[in-house]
Amino acid sequence: MTRGTPEARGAFGALMLALALVVGVLVPVVGSAPAASAASASDWNAGYIIDDAVFYDSNAMTATDVQTFLNAVQSGCASGYTCLNGYGQSTPNVAADRYCNGYSGAGYQTAAQIIDIVARSCGISQRVILTLLQKEQGLVTSSAPTQWNWSAAMGQGCPDTAACDSSVAGFFYQVYYGARQFQVYRLNPNSFGYQAGRVNNILYNPEASCGTASVYIQNQATAGLYIYTPYTPNAAALANLYGTGDACSAYGNRNFWRIFTDWFGNPQRYTVLDGFASYYSAHGGATGPIGQPISFGVYVTQNGQGWYQRFSGGNLYGSYQGGTAFIPNGSALTEYNRQNGPYGSMGWPSSEQTCDASGRCVQSFVSAMMSSTSTYGAHVLWGGVKDYWLQSGGNAGPLGAALNDMVYSTPAAGAAWVQNFQAGVLVQTGAGFQLIPYSPTQDVWSASGSGAGPLGWPVSAYSCDASGCLQRFTGGAITSTSTYGAHAITGPFAQAWSASGGMTGFGAALNDAVTLSTGGGGAVQNYAAGIVTSTSAGTFLVPYGSIQAMWSAAGGQSGTYGWPLGAAQCAGGTSCAMSFQGGVISSSTWGVFPTFGSLAGAWVAGGGVKGYGVAINAIRFGSPSGGGWIQHYMTGVLTQQVGGQPVYSAYGPILDTWYHYGAENTWLGWPSSAAVCTANGCTQQFQHGVARSNAGGVSFTTT
Repeated sequence: MTRGTPEARGAFGALMLALALVVGVLVPVVGSAPAASAASASDWNAGYIIDDAVFYDSNAMTATDVQTFLNAVQSGCASGYTCLNGYGQSTPNVAADRYCNGYSGAGYQTAAQIIDIVARSCGISQRVILTLLQKEQGLVTSSAPTQWNWSAAMGQGCPDTAACDSSVAGFFYQVYYGARQFQVYRLNPNSFGYQAGRVNNILYNPEASCGTASVYIQNQATAGLYIYTPYTPNAAALANLYGTGDACSAYGNRNFWRIFTDWFGNPQRYTVLDGFASYYSAHGGATGPIGQPISFGVYVTQNGQGWYQRFSGGNLYGSYQGGTAFIPNGSALTEYNRQNGPYGSMGWPSSEQTCDASGRCVQSFVSAMMSSTSTYGAHVLWGGVKDYWLQSGGNAGPLGAALNDMVYSTPAAGAAWVQNFQAGVLVQTGAGFQLIPYSPTQDVWSASGSGAGPLGWPVSAYSCDASGCLQRFTGGAITSTSTYGAHAITGPFAQAWSASGGMTGFGAALNDAVTLSTGGGGAVQNYAAGIVTSTSAGTFLVPYGSIQAMWSAAGGQSGTYGWPLGAAQCAGGTSCAMSFQGGVISSSTWGVFPTFGSLAGAWVAGGGVKGYGVAINAIRFGSPSGGGWIQHYMTGVLTQQVGGQPVYSAYGPILDTWYHYGAENTWLGWPSSAAVCTANGCTQQFQHGVARSNAGGVSFTTT
């Protein structure tokens, strides 16, 4: 540790000019001289050089703060040299011990990063390390540092009467072990000659003949400085505070106090920045919500320049962009710091924090908003979501306070910003903003994978009427009812549901879609209007009613009829039929009747409801002439003799006469082909003859 000759005197003029320029820039915002003013010898206190709270404040600056400071005080680096603001190196791992929490090395770290990490590890203020670097070797402001300056940067292991210890040579080791040394002093106070809480005889100079001063050391930080540099300035050194004294003068601790004061303010106490004085007084001063200052002011060049200072009640900020504003301790300040404070993309605070009766708070920043609650903490709102939230009334509007951070999501459904509010989940896509309110709908959407799931992003507002509630999504919809809850409609179901008219067509979904392997595979989902099935044949509604009842009673898609092959066909509103894998079911005022086998195929081939019409009775088996089947429809009769093909006979004179004489039990037997008609009449072939009809009546010829 060096004796402290008037080192780096030439750099101070440039330094003070740089600080004066920095201070002057901010006058319109935070008042004159918000940083520090030149030290005055009248303020020197040999027994109280620096307060413990100031010396051991390892949160005094961040690495960014340190870098900003180094850039501000560096007037220009000489060609061919590396100065402290541009210095970096690889760093080693150092194990934790009683004095420091160790160090995790990296391939490259800047001087600012090293200073900040060491300060936090060893519980020493970053400001103290900066001051020691300047006091020992003038490294902070030097425009042409030498190898020796780097090797003995902190003066650690460099006594006045012997060579430096090579094991701690070099910038990193000097900073780490120099900071650590002050914790050695603090945790072993009785192991060293200078001790706090008593009168100590301290030399003025290594020359004992220069005498000593009786100094009552008031605190441990001051004791540590005297152990590190064991001399106190004499009257001559104090009389020429920025120059030299006499032959018995030593300057180390004088220079530490002077440099710290010039750069950061009075090290014996934290004082309110001049630029904050009026605001501070207007808000109650030390007894108001802001409380006592607990740090020096920090100058920030980012986001248009400004200053901030920590107080017991929170932080004060002053800038060109945002003016003067206070952020009280709590979740909002924690979140702002997490976002890198005034250095980050939020920018400076531009309004005061305001809170309503329910404890919801809001604060504006140059590029963002902060919404906070006691339950969910503070969360930032950005961009379009911020604007939409503000336009809707902010915390007091229908959305309420933010409950989490914004998330940017890019699933297959497209990119979106998503953020939770008290009212629900707000989604911003290229199509605009949609809120999914907390409800069974939101539960289903979240459980499906939210925007990354089959439903995708919302494309309509959530709405409710007597039929239930609905919200549409890029991949379908979610409907809900008080009786059946909320269910997703996706894939082919969504397409068919929309084509039907949605809530006025199929209506609300009553359960989730179920995939089955029966009958070649498919899926089924119940709706307010009926049961919808989806197979390779298509997606079809089986409306609730007599057809559905017969189909379901037979086992539905797993039963006799299997999956639907087409939509229900209706004529006249009361006569309907529907084709299935295993047959056809008809419903009319005549009743509900199935059609199976070849008769069902013939019915479909004949045009179904629009051709033969619905079945009006059950299939009947007749036994004469080898047997066969008969079924009546709205426009005629289908018959099929055993071993033969179905034959359609339209209602008319021939069919009436055939039935009159006993149908298949007559001498004609079963129809073997459909009737052929011309302008002169009709002819129909039967099993044992031919029937003819014309204007004169019906005649039969047997064979």
